[in-house]
Amino acid sequence: MSVIEVHHTEKRSFKELMVGTYDLKYLCMPVFPCFRKGQGVPPPRFFGKDDFLGLFVALVMGLQHALAMVGGLITPPLLVSTLAFGNRPGTTIPYAQGDPAEIQRYLVQAALIVCGIMTFFQVLGVRIYKTNFQFGAGVLSCMGISFTTVPIATAVISTLMKEQGQTFEQAYGNCLGTIALCGVIPVILSFFPIRVIKKIFPPLVCGIVIMMIGVHLIGSGFKNWGGGTFCADNWQHPPATKACFLPAKYPNGTSYLQLNQCWVGPGVLCGDKTKTEVFLPFGSQQYIGLGFLVFITIIFLEIFGSPFMRNASVILALLFGYLIAAVTNYQGKKYVITTKIDQAPGITFLWTTTFPLGFYPPAIIPLMIVFIITSIETVGDTSATMEASHMAVDTEDGTRRIKGAMLNDGISGIFSALATSLPLTTFAQNNGVIALTNVAARQAGFAAAFWLFLLGILGKVGAWITTIPECVLGGMTTFLFANVIASGIKIIVNGDPLTRRSRFILACSLALAFGVELVPQWATLNLWPVTPSMSPGLRGLRDAIILVISTSFTLGAVVALILNLIIPVDKTDPSTTGGSPGTSSVHIDKDAKEASYHSDAAQLSSAPVAAIAQRHSGSGRGREGS
Repeated sequence: MSVIEVHHTEKRSFKELMVGTYDLKYLCMPVFPCFRKGQGVPPPRFFGKDDFLGLFVALVMGLQHALAMVGGLITPPLLVSTLAFGNRPGTTIPYAQGDPAEIQRYLVQAALIVCGIMTFFQVLGVRIYKTNFQFGAGVLSCMGISFTTVPIATAVISTLMKEQGQTFEQAYGNCLGTIALCGVIPVILSFFPIRVIKKIFPPLVCGIVIMMIGVHLIGSGFKNWGGGTFCADNWQHPPATKACFLPAKYPNGTSYLQLNQCWVGPGVLCGDKTKTEVFLPFGSQQYIGLGFLVFITIIFLEIFGSPFMRNASVILALLFGYLIAAVTNYQGKKYVITTKIDQAPGITFLWTTTFPLGFYPPAIIPLMIVFIITSIETVGDTSATMEASHMAVDTEDGTRRIKGAMLNDGISGIFSALATSLPLTTFAQNNGVIALTNVAARQAGFAAAFWLFLLGILGKVGAWITTIPECVLGGMTTFLFANVIASGIKIIVNGDPLTRRSRFILACSLALAFGVELVPQWATLNLWPVTPSMSPGLRGLRDAIILVISTSFTLGAVVALILNLIIPVDKTDPSTTGGSPGTSSVHIDKDAKEASYHSDAAQLSSAPVAAIAQRHSGSGRGREGS
């Protein structure tokens, strides 16, 4: 500590003010596994929460954090905005009232801007006047768009557009209004004792939910990898009619989907005329090859890349795949055209595109489950960040910071919805960056917020993101979503010794969750059909229940939660003996941290974080905050 104290008290030279004392050679030099000897190159000196980095180093570190999270951050708005493309079945009426490409660009940039703003407050950590609470964690922790909301948002928007005839703008506005209301859940939970929260939602429940989210989303990744979601669902076929469901209403005004016959044209090729000149059948060699190039590049960077490259491997691989797609062509036609970039504004901000806020009651229960799960993740993420920052977790200060992060999650969810973006949650990929770089200084967090905000207001950046070919994006997102599955498994295995009781809960939950994921019509067709005499109130209750049981991760969460509360614990259960509550909670937080790291950033560099957590929890200290 004496060295750090000297740096705080003595007058710094101009060189130190600009470039600090960090070993940039370690950060940027590639790694060659065949030349490693012993334990490898020792990391540079550790920089604590309030240590000084220097302007240039802070910007470099902030860029590192921003690049590490951009790949996961832009994916949710891209997935949701794809619903704006296309026409209603059997008609030429588009789903979106405005330009779908412009909507997609705006949603990506709104996500970047909101994440930059709320990351600033998360890193700042403001104490609430005359209370023992604070807003924000006050550590190097970033905010990002959560994958958890994507399945619910897509289901709600699709239902409102296809069944109730709403435009994409109206459906998305109803989704945002419901999200803003449910955002109070993390705010309320932030005032609960952490022990109570983790008792109700143990690692087994959280792991099932996170794993099923990955299972649900990986299908989207593979559809994009093959050329695009729309052409994946409408691959080539001869001209014909096929069964479809069109919106209709009973005499009392109750809406329902009526079985009908829709004319289908002679096949659908993959491609968007605003971003490419190449149109090929789904699963063509060219699409598979470009996506595989991104996937294999991520593996290559993990093996040979420098610490900087390993932490930013997802976005670097995406850039490489985009570059190859941009400089190659198919029979003289370009994979990438720059029309969107040329037409995009130079500078933009929030609310340049707006959506009419509304409310969709059936989505309340699923979204409440989503916000509860993200709150539990935040507890583990923040604890892991504090451990990586060499800070005590089992203290009053540690508890206050964890609850401050949960409060920031809730406020961020409300603000992001009002700012036309999907809800935010605490990202934890920065834990891997901290572990590899040995820098936990908040200056890097403020710099990351600056970079995210800057990328958001630059209109050309958002336009460029929307020109990424679907196959290139699919190679990256498939990797992200597969890591979500691995994270859920990691939480389940490490958070619970897999006793007979936990295996029983796991089997029951996954049986129903995987069932509705593979066969969604099991719950949506005739389980509770809509009738002419159904009142609006009963219809709303029916829609809410059907939405819960037809979404794999919400159904799995409900089943696991109920069974965990009602099934008694065996006396011989090793999870109830041989260890203090404090030791048990270390595993909970460490695994929750690992999950969010993978689910939000999907970087493979989380092993050093686990090592840090294990090293600092080795003394058997408890980590219950209250």
